[in-house]
Amino acid sequence: MAEARSRAEVHLRMPVAEDASWLAAADRSASTAFAPPIGLDDTTLPEQLSAGEWAADERFAWAVLLDGAPAGFALVVRDGPDDASVQLRITPAQRGRGAGREVLRQLADHHFADDDSLLRLTGRAHERNIPMQRVFHAAGFRMEARYRDTVLQASGGRASEWGYALTRTDWEQQRHRTSTESLDLHGLTFLLEESVDGPDLPGLVIRFLQEGRRAIARYDADEVAEGELAGILDGGVLNYHFLHGVETGTELVASSGGGIMRVQRRDDGRLELVDRWTDAEGQHGRRVLAERRT
Repeated sequence: MAEARSRAEVHLRMPVAEDASWLAAADRSASTAFAPPIGLDDTTLPEQLSAGEWAADERFAWAVLLDGAPAGFALVVRDGPDDASVQLRITPAQRGRGAGREVLRQLADHHFADDDSLLRLTGRAHERNIPMQRVFHAAGFRMEARYRDTVLQASGGRASEWGYALTRTDWEQQRHRTSTESLDLHGLTFLLEESVDGPDLPGLVIRFLQEGRRAIARYDADEVAEGELAGILDGGVLNYHFLHGVETGTELVASSGGGIMRVQRRDDGRLELVDRWTDAEGQHGRRVLAERRT
């Protein structure tokens, strides 16, 4: 397994005119097809920062420093009497150090404490921007909506966004400071292998969606031509149903059933699923599936 990068010390401060050059550069370097540039212009930004245009009630900017070095910025824009939206950009070289989650936590602490009228801090992530979705989830934001066809794609067509929010009640209950690392599965895909007696299912690939609460999987093995599994994860327990085709001579017969999996982490950090299954014919069994070593 790849070694995780060390956590960075995150510090937010108000940007000043002298920051304009690196802020604009960060806007360009941090942009992707899923997160386009904000449009910071280093020719006009110094004057705007000096005039306080990025420290107003309706729009507030933050410079993001990691271990004392410039690493990106965040914008908080007031959307109405109760809501404010946040946009975050971290430069590529500084990603993977837990900075995004901590930036959102500090933003929530500041803006909810500073503004009694603020009830909701919101954000959006492109439907394929799994890293940003995971950042929102890790900072306690809940997925609330899917905004269809809101993003015009450079390749043509339109894409959708997921909408997230952290409410004042969430903040007061410290939801944004609650660790999700033990089972933070949203958007992740695992290739599993069997480690205990049971029907072989090599090639089982399982993916977790909707803040890690929904699971889908595909598998193919032995006389099973192709199978699909889908379920809901609640409190570390996955209740699921499956359907696959079984080859019997020259025919392909459908077989279905369901089961319960306990989802947990091994001591070595790999995902493990302890599975008890039953099919429609009454056959049943138990197996333990573990994430394949990389």
